[in-house]
Amino acid sequence: MSDGDGEKPADGVSEAGEPGLRGLLDKLSSTHDFDFRDYKEPSLVRRIRTRMSQVHVGSFETYGHFLEEHPEEYVALFNTILINVTEFFRDAEAWKVVAGELIPRIVTESGPSRSIRIWSAGCSSGEEAYSIAMLLAEHLGAGMAEYLVKIYGTDVDEEALAIARQAIYRLDQIKDVPHPLVEKYFTRDGQFYRVRRDLRRWCIFGAHNLTQAPPLSHIDMLLCRNVLIYFTSEPQERILSRFHYAIRENGYLFLGRSESLLARSRMFQPVHLKWRIFVRIPAVSREDPAAPAAGEEGQGPGPTNAPARELSSPGSSQRALEAMPAAVMIIDTSDTVLSWNIAAEALFDVPVGAAVARKFRDLDVSYRVEGLRARIEEVKARRAPVRMDNAIFTRRNGETVHADISILPLFDAHRLVGVLVFATEATEHARLKEQMIRVAEQHATAIEELQSTNEELETTNEELQSTNEELETTNEELQSTNEELETTVEELQAANSELGTLNAELEGRTGELNRLDAFNRSLLDSLEAGIVVLDREGVVTAWNQTVERMWGLRSEHAVGRPFFALPVGDVGQQARAVFDAVVTTGEPMDLPDVVSTPPGGTARRVALRLQPLRGRTGEITGAIAVLTGLSTRPSRRP
Repeated sequence: MSDGDGEKPADGVSEAGEPGLRGLLDKLSSTHDFDFRDYKEPSLVRRIRTRMSQVHVGSFETYGHFLEEHPEEYVALFNTILINVTEFFRDAEAWKVVAGELIPRIVTESGPSRSIRIWSAGCSSGEEAYSIAMLLAEHLGAGMAEYLVKIYGTDVDEEALAIARQAIYRLDQIKDVPHPLVEKYFTRDGQFYRVRRDLRRWCIFGAHNLTQAPPLSHIDMLLCRNVLIYFTSEPQERILSRFHYAIRENGYLFLGRSESLLARSRMFQPVHLKWRIFVRIPAVSREDPAAPAAGEEGQGPGPTNAPARELSSPGSSQRALEAMPAAVMIIDTSDTVLSWNIAAEALFDVPVGAAVARKFRDLDVSYRVEGLRARIEEVKARRAPVRMDNAIFTRRNGETVHADISILPLFDAHRLVGVLVFATEATEHARLKEQMIRVAEQHATAIEELQSTNEELETTNEELQSTNEELETTNEELQSTNEELETTVEELQAANSELGTLNAELEGRTGELNRLDAFNRSLLDSLEAGIVVLDREGVVTAWNQTVERMWGLRSEHAVGRPFFALPVGDVGQQARAVFDAVVTTGEPMDLPDVVSTPPGGTARRVALRLQPLRGRTGEITGAIAVLTGLSTRPSRRP
């Protein structure tokens, strides 16, 4: 967020501090028009190295090449650098001061206009903008509709602005909002809460860079909480100058608790120094840019009164019509064209021979000039002249023409005998008028820019007059240390929030796995047949209750051990060859009658069926042994 001239390093980033950092920041500035060189170096290095460790990159030079090869990495880097730590009613005691003292004054000072303008700079996901909106709505009460309220929320993070525009928050995000305000200004939307629609209409969110973009103007109250702490002293002073321009006379500035730079400023006076609330001092003259003068609308010459003539009279009057530079046509009451001069032929692109003695409605000019026929009929009916200013039509070659047309009734002894259509081309006049409007707009823009530049120069002159540089340097060093600690706290808060979210997700997944395991266990235990699941090595992975009762061997003593080494008699060894064949061929096989003798138990004859266990892609991952008892017989002892 510097001037971006590249001639010398900004105060925040030194060439010798971190090798390659300057080049990386220059790349971000030139490629994405986002200049981080005014940010404080320790905090900036920590955030960038955090992202570098996530993508396993060791140096800034290597990371610069990594960004070129992976353009999507820019978004992840910006999200890492731009820390979005915000809350509803952060520092509740400060908000009590805002609600009890500042808002009543702002409403009172709005006067008859009843216009209130508030700017939340660095608004992140919109919590502070909606906080001030709720307090303002509480104060206005039933008179909300009588006030024109605009709350501008600006930030450089487009993702955070998208959240602010939606105005949807989780329950843990609105925990600091008093319960009466939650009930009054939020609506339940599933598991989320959304700000009420009339408050959302007040709030306008958009991207804005505090060090580069021009500030807003005529602001009654400006909130900028813990944003300046990320910048070095020079851009901090520059931003304060912009804030001074933006805030109206006796308007308020509300900063974060860790920002004490204004304690010595001659542009703002503390109202509540503990909560960093200031009022603008009218030390810098600020005149509104001169409004551009309105262009005068050109007025064409009015029609001259001519003596009434007989329509059929040839001679001097006809020659006079032919010599006139303006287009003239005479139409009798039956819609027949009696006269059509050379100027009319040139303007309307209709030859004299093709017009005279023909019905006017049969000429294409009657519909090429929109509304002309209707105006002629209106003159005939009302017997009063009609004027068409800036009538627009096209010639046959596609050229657009502007014309001023007058239509006058012609009388003979109080009897209407026809109409006269008098037209002058105004294309050049229309072009000059449009050009004049553009020049006036450019002039107004230039005046506004000059006014802004003049105010910035005046502010700079005041800054050059500051004294006690040694004391200020000591104070700034202490402030810098405090701001670094505040930045670290906010980073820890952000990390703690992320860890809490991950922990909640892991707990949910663990619970789901436990439910699935219990379901699978109950499914196996509900089967009447004995079920033993083996992997490809013959190790037991599942052992249901039927097998426990059959062989007297609990699942915790069997699962994880080779099946063929379990004390279940000869059945383990007899099943070894069958198991190998099933795993190899993928075909199920049976041992219809084998003897199983559990330790200390009675010999059993069981039917054993081994069938392959397949994975989701069809590969054989083991085998399932299904045992059913046939009969029992006493165990033979040697």
